[in-house]
Amino acid sequence: MRRESGPGPCYDRGRLRRGTRACGPFVPARRIAGQVVALEASGDLAAAAGATSPAAIQRHSLLRYSPALVFLAVVFADSSRFADPDVWGHLRFGQAVLTTGHLPWRDPYAYSAVGLPWVSHEWLSEAIIAGSYDALGVLGLNLMKLGCSAATVVFLALAMSETGASTTAQFGILILAGMRLAPQMQYRPQIFTYAMLSALLALLARDNFRRRAPLWIAVPMFALWANLHGGWVAGLAAVGVYAAVSSAEDWWNGRGLSRGAGLFGIAMLCALATLVTPYGFGTWRTVARTVENPAMLSVINEWNPLLLATVTELRASWGSILYVISIAAIFGGLAAAIALAPCGSDGPLVAIAAMMIAVSFGAVRNVPLGLIAASVPLARHASLAAYPRWRPSRAIAPAGPERASLLNQAIVASIALAITAETGMFSRRLRFESVYPAGAIAFMKQRGLHGNLLCDYGWNDYAIFHCAPASRVFMDSRYEMIYPRRVIEDYLDFDLDRLGAERMLAAYRHDYVLIAPAAAAAQVMSRARGWTLIYQDANSRLYARSEAAAKMTGVPVIGSARDADLP
Repeated sequence: MRRESGPGPCYDRGRLRRGTRACGPFVPARRIAGQVVALEASGDLAAAAGATSPAAIQRHSLLRYSPALVFLAVVFADSSRFADPDVWGHLRFGQAVLTTGHLPWRDPYAYSAVGLPWVSHEWLSEAIIAGSYDALGVLGLNLMKLGCSAATVVFLALAMSETGASTTAQFGILILAGMRLAPQMQYRPQIFTYAMLSALLALLARDNFRRRAPLWIAVPMFALWANLHGGWVAGLAAVGVYAAVSSAEDWWNGRGLSRGAGLFGIAMLCALATLVTPYGFGTWRTVARTVENPAMLSVINEWNPLLLATVTELRASWGSILYVISIAAIFGGLAAAIALAPCGSDGPLVAIAAMMIAVSFGAVRNVPLGLIAASVPLARHASLAAYPRWRPSRAIAPAGPERASLLNQAIVASIALAITAETGMFSRRLRFESVYPAGAIAFMKQRGLHGNLLCDYGWNDYAIFHCAPASRVFMDSRYEMIYPRRVIEDYLDFDLDRLGAERMLAAYRHDYVLIAPAAAAAQVMSRARGWTLIYQDANSRLYARSEAAAKMTGVPVIGSARDADLP
C-alpha cells in the first residue's frame, strides 16, 4: 500500500477508498475520500493529492490586495480613545523606572503595604507608555496605541492569509474584530498582549498550513512578552494546545510523533523564556495571584462573566448593541462555519480558538483574546462553506484581481484618515471614562495637605500620579501584586459598607478619606466619629481627622468639580 508523503494530513489512497479516517478529527473521511476518488477518476492525481494537503492551499493576502483596507481595519480597532483609571498608575510607575534607572522591589506608594515586595511584571510596557507620554505628550500615547493596534491587525491579516480565505472574507472579519477590540484597545499593557498573540497566531497558522514557519522565533517573543504583560500565559497555553492537538493528529494519521516532539520542545523553551525577567519566578507567582483573588475580581467590571457584562452594557446603553452583535458574529459565526464545513485541516487552530472563547465567557477582559484567536479559523471555514465543497482545498476562493485599483485604495485611505482625525488622534487631551476628584486633589495641594489617603478604588492611581510621594494611598490597582488578602477584605468592608467598616477605619492610620458622594462608603463616613468634612463638590468629598480639621480655617470648602487632565 503506497502512501504519499507531505507536510499536510496524510493522503493514503487505500484507506481513503475504504472510508477510514485519514485526515484528523476535524476532517470527515468519506467526504475527502469521495473528493479524491472523483479527482483520480478524472486523471488529476496531482489535484487529488493536493486536495488533502494544507501546503497546497493558495495564499490570498489582503495586505497585498489592498493595504488601504488593512489600514481601515486598523483605524476601527484604534478608534476608541478613552483612558481608564489605570492609566495614571502606569504613567507614574513607568516614569519612576525611567527617572531612577532601576526597577522597584519594594512598594513606595501604599501605607497598607509598607516595605512589602512589589513584582512589577509590566515594567517594560509601563516604561514604553511613560516614555511615549514624556516625549510627545498625549500624541505620544496615541501613537503608541496606534502602533499596537496596527501590529494586532496586520499580524491577524497575515495569519488569515495562510488559510486560503478570500480577501473579502478577511476584510469583513478584520472589521468585525476591530470594532469589538476597540473598547479594550486602551492605554494599558494589555494592548501589547493583543499584538503578541496575533504575531504568535501568524506563526502557528503558517506552520499549520505550510509547515515552513520559523517557530523558534516564538522563544525570544515570549522573553519579551513576559516583561510587557501577564497575558503571556494565554500565549503559552496556545502553544501547548497547538503542540498537543498537532501531535494527536499526527499519531491518528500514522505519521508518528517526531514533529509533535519538536513542537513540545518549542513550548518548553517558550515557558523557560518567560523566566528571562528581572523577577524570575516572581513573575509567575504574581500572574497566578491575579486569578486567585475572587474577592477583588468580583467588584471589577472587566472581570465579570461575558454574559453578565453584556446584559449590564445593554441596560446602560442600547448603543452598545453593535459591539454585542460583533462578538456574536465572530463567536457564533465560527461555530456555524465549522458545522457547515468541518473539513478545514486546521484542528490545532480551532482548538486554540475554542480555549480562548471559553476564557472569554469567563471574563469580559479576555474577549479580545477570543476574537483574535477565532478570526483565523473563521476565515478558513467560512470560505470553505461559501464555495462548492468539491473544489480542491487549494482553491477554496476563486481567483480575482491581484490588487485593488489605486483609486479604490486612495478613497479607502482617505476615509480611514478622516476617521483617525475625528476620533481624536491629534487631540492634546485624553478623554476619561469616569470622573476624578480633581477639585479635591487641587484643594489638598493648595493647602499643603499630605499624608495617608483612603480613596475610592478607581481614584487611587489618580492620587498616586498627582500626590506621590508626599502622600500614600491605602490600595490601588496593583492589588494582585502587593496587597495581602486581609488588606483587600478590609478595603471591601469599607467600600461596600459591610460589617466591619468602622473597625477598618480605626485599624489603620488614615489621615484623609476621599470618596464619591453616592458611594456606599459615604454612609460609613456619615456615621463615623472623629472625622470632619473639609471639602466637597459634585464629584467628591474629602474628610480629615477632626483634630487636624480643627486647625484649618474656612472648612468645609464647597468647590467646583473640574475635568481631570494630564499636566
